[in-house]
Amino acid sequence: MMNSDPTPSADEKIMEWEAGERRLIGVQALTRSTVVCEMAGQLGVDAVWIEVEHGAAGFETIEAMSVASIAGGAVPVARVPDHHRHHVLRSLEVGARIVVVPMVNDAAIAREVVRWGKFDPLGERGFNTGSRGLRYGLHDVAASHEWANAHTHLIAQIETREAMQNLDAILAVDGISGVLVGPGDLSASLGVPRQREHQLVQEAVRTIVRRTKGTGKKAGILASPPLLKIAMEEGADLLFCSSDVNVVAQGWRNMLAQARDGFRSA
Repeated sequence: MMNSDPTPSADEKIMEWEAGERRLIGVQALTRSTVVCEMAGQLGVDAVWIEVEHGAAGFETIEAMSVASIAGGAVPVARVPDHHRHHVLRSLEVGARIVVVPMVNDAAIAREVVRWGKFDPLGERGFNTGSRGLRYGLHDVAASHEWANAHTHLIAQIETREAMQNLDAILAVDGISGVLVGPGDLSASLGVPRQREHQLVQEAVRTIVRRTKGTGKKAGILASPPLLKIAMEEGADLLFCSSDVNVVAQGWRNMLAQARDGFRSA
């Protein structure tokens, strides 16, 4: 029997997250499928990761995936290629509610992210009223800008030893909502490339999440269960656990193995 309780909306989830009352648990939609985005939300997933840095998604795709995610009840999260204006600004304009910016290695880059992603007095986000990200101009302009500053979020991805050394300065930038650990590139920077569960990486995850939560800001990670568990123990509240590609691949492998074995019972 299906649960008849109404699924919280994406707005409700992000506001609970802002208040520290909800951990956002998400998945990656690497196939860029709007069906996957909507279905994820309906299944109870809190956030859907839209991959732009390492994927083929453009702004029209980000918009479509954002619409589908919100329709299902999930918060759309876009990881953009870099901190430049057109990536940060346009991802917000088409509807991403959380923007993850890779390779934020120092406070100067973090300030650039805020410059393009927040309206005054925090930043210099370009004046606009008619985009999806600003609710199509259906509300008072000043109120819409205030809403965007409060309820869209800029997350700095921590992926290098340099970023770890500058973590306190990055977190001190007003307008940065928090950080997200990138264990793959971080492992290489720490001298243990591709060993994402190496002790050095585990210790780095603990340190980054603990220090971030100590400032009252958000901490997240995209990782496999061992590192997810460590991050959760330290209070991380933005967690990405898997992807549609991985789930399909594993499911199809299992199906093929069973078919080739004649579906014999164990």
